[in-house]
Amino acid sequence: MEDCLPIWPEHEAFYIQSMLFHTRQACVSIDLVADLVGRLSSERKFGIAPDFDCSVALDHVQNIVIRAAAISRYFWPSRKHSNDRDTRLRSAFQINDDYVLRNRDLRDAAEHFDERLDTYLEGGIVGYIIPEWFGPQLKKEVPTHYFRAYFINTGHLQILDQEFFVQPIVQEVIRVHNLLASFDENGGRMP
Repeated sequence: MEDCLPIWPEHEAFYIQSMLFHTRQACVSIDLVADLVGRLSSERKFGIAPDFDCSVALDHVQNIVIRAAAISRYFWPSRKHSNDRDTRLRSAFQINDDYVLRNRDLRDAAEHFDERLDTYLEGGIVGYIIPEWFGPQLKKEVPTHYFRAYFINTGHLQILDQEFFVQPIVQEVIRVHNLLASFDENGGRMP
């Protein structure tokens, strides 16, 4: 691998810092969502009505997904670059082709939401329309349409008509963050 490094060693720190920006932001949201889910589960157990801002909670879940999509672009860029930096980064982070953040459906849902919203609304929707939901998944007797929802009992994020299991994404963002922090502490160099 040393004979064909597509990233100059003295430039590795720039990639590390660029990716750390995304992982730090994602980790802030991960902590906030985890605390909220824990609080809501505890309050429900004691019959307390939860008091929180659903929009802010969903913003944090969506931030995790958007940051994960941004990290994914470092490993699999939208357009192929001539320096093959993605190969070097995948090697340094020990990433293979079945990588959880490589899911293009997730990236597209986060990055092309405006287009997906147009298509979703063109079909016409009938039933319950819930713009925002952060809580347990509801039992449905009538068709229910979520603009965006996070189901705390299943760990799924629903964006329009697509669902994504968030936990594997969270685990991978944390793993990448810890590696980046380690690389940063070791002089801004990757293995």
